[in-house]
Amino acid sequence: MAVLDFTGKHIAITFPDLDEALSQANDIETAIRRADEVLKLTIESRIEDEEEIPEPTPLDKIALHDGQRTIVAKCVIKEKIKYDKKTLTLPHDLNLAAEAAGLNFSQVLQKALREELAER
Repeated sequence: MAVLDFTGKHIAITFPDLDEALSQANDIETAIRRADEVLKLTIESRIEDEEEIPEPTPLDKIALHDGQRTIVAKCVIKEKIKYDKKTLTLPHDLNLAAEAAGLNFSQVLQKALREELAER
């Protein structure tokens, strides 16, 4: 939940559960868009820094003052996949055949590992 505060010159945007998530706008449409943007950036930053992402405070538990209202801010997070580099050894003839076929070794290994894990 984001809180929009209409009491100043601009619409202030805050999040009760994310102190560092702040923004402002001149109109409601921009405020809604910026609330979504700042929420996404804040959550991505917390994921990258391995910080806690709190559950949102329920709407009926947010104390509002005159000139404030809540909105539901939303975003889609596509967490970055971390990769590990591995060194492996292949029979020479298998390596030559795979290279001649233009196979992507990383993709083939990932597929084989997923299939092997699915069978367990």
